[in-house]
Amino acid sequence: MTDLVPSSKYSIPLRFGLITGLIYIVLLFFRYKYFASNPVQFGLSALVTYIVILTMYLFTGIARRKELGGYGESREIFQSIFLVILINELAYILFNLIYLKYIDPAFWENLKTTSLSYYQGLKLNGAEMEQKMKSFKDVDQQTKPMGLLKGYGFSVIIDSLFGLIFAAILRKKKPNS
Repeated sequence: MTDLVPSSKYSIPLRFGLITGLIYIVLLFFRYKYFASNPVQFGLSALVTYIVILTMYLFTGIARRKELGGYGESREIFQSIFLVILINELAYILFNLIYLKYIDPAFWENLKTTSLSYYQGLKLNGAEMEQKMKSFKDVDQQTKPMGLLKGYGFSVIIDSLFGLIFAAILRKKKPNS
């Protein structure tokens, strides 16, 4: 007879949270280091990163349901996904604080300059150029500690919506015996 070692309900979210946070940090580093010279590449790398992170949330839910014996309520599955979201978004904040303050403090200014050059190469008119460059005006406030905390809350809410969807999809009730 096999003895199953009981595991904590936090083992899956902690493991997946650390893995997802590490993946996020690596992808952010590559985005900031290698894709910031072109705003289109920068945006596409952000999209790809977000899809990878959402996939990790889904894998968390799958692992939690499997840990529960193949059956699980939305609440049980979402709890694990939510903890991964909290850990992941904390990794995002910490990485940005360190990277933008100590590693490359001129990052946003450099991105603004390369984006301006890119848009000038496209021969955009003044109004179109202003529209494209408007997003850089608030970036200083967004990357300060208070702005990052606000962003943390917003990101947790948005990611949680996806987490709720994944939990609802993965929900599987035990059949009545």
